[in-house]
Amino acid sequence: MLAQLEAGVAVTNITGPIGSTMYGYGARGSDLSTGVHDSLYARALVLDDGRVKLGIVTLDWGVIYSRNTERIRMALPADHSFSQILLVASHSHSTPTNYDNFPSEEDPWIKEAERRIVGALVGADQNRQPARIGAGRGEVREGFNRRVVKPNGEVFMLWRNEEKLPTSPVDYELGVIRIEGADGPIATLVNYACHPVVLGPDNLEYSADYPGALAEYVQNSIGGEVMFLPGAQGDINPFKDKQPVDQDAFAEVERMGSVIGEEVVRVVNRIIDWDSEPEIFVRRETVPLAERKDINRTRVQFQAEISSVLIGDHIALATFPGEFFVEHGLSLKARSPIRNTFFVGYTNDALAYFPTIQATTEGGYGAAARTQVEVGAGERLVNRALINLLYMAGKISP
Repeated sequence: MLAQLEAGVAVTNITGPIGSTMYGYGARGSDLSTGVHDSLYARALVLDDGRVKLGIVTLDWGVIYSRNTERIRMALPADHSFSQILLVASHSHSTPTNYDNFPSEEDPWIKEAERRIVGALVGADQNRQPARIGAGRGEVREGFNRRVVKPNGEVFMLWRNEEKLPTSPVDYELGVIRIEGADGPIATLVNYACHPVVLGPDNLEYSADYPGALAEYVQNSIGGEVMFLPGAQGDINPFKDKQPVDQDAFAEVERMGSVIGEEVVRVVNRIIDWDSEPEIFVRRETVPLAERKDINRTRVQFQAEISSVLIGDHIALATFPGEFFVEHGLSLKARSPIRNTFFVGYTNDALAYFPTIQATTEGGYGAAARTQVEVGAGERLVNRALINLLYMAGKISP
């Protein structure tokens, strides 16, 4: 007999002190943060089927590094053990850099943030209650592919697309996972593939960008904590990329968050596939990767952690440690037999861009610059995650 699913959530503030360098834009130069527009949060969810306990933490940060992940894992109390912890950064470019030297190497703020994240996981574990889980998908057209390949094979970067010119490929799918308890909503997980870069380098105030506005909209509309899971968005931008602050950038953040939020609410209200006794399977794998410049793959330089999660027979998550081009997400979802399969990037580490093999022959940002892993690493990791899902789903026999 399957056990009753239990779920719990907890939230903590991880904004950090002002005066730090900010993540994401070289154009900021030496400019430091000057204030807080909207607070940054870590939202922790624990799912327990009586056999497997999964912790998911979404972070309003640009990235999470493996060193942060390992310190958080090591700091968890023995009486709050987990089968797997997934730490997912939203990738907002208006957040502090989580280096170990601010405001000092002796007492960096990131250590306190890590302690708070551990506290949120423990709190979510303590808050567990009987729950049911459901999932659905919708569509939102708020992003475009910033790498434009000309007929002759050349690439130019279309960073901003206010005219909404058609580009390809893109992933308009919006994935939603909803968890409810006897007393009401617990959490809504939202999976969408578009860079949180409405705010540009002129903004020096901390902000979660559109995922923060999305969370506020959904929470006010249908309750529960709202957790953002970024998709394969390495080459996907919002139409009003880097909107200047003095041209209503924060109003655009609110607009985009509300548009996505409206679709989330619509999808939640149409979920009919609820499960209160799902069996949870988790498979974690570390794949060694060489550097891009090491064409003979003679030395392992990176350890890429991926996780495949199966919840019941109709919800699957595959997580990856970097910025994957959109084709990777489309490929995973097209080949997965699980009805609601969600590709989640920026999880447990930050190994920069994972372009497709084809993109590396074309060039452009993320394919020729800002990528450090061996060619084909993205395809390799996606295949491994898919194989793990297929094993857990019983589609491949040992």
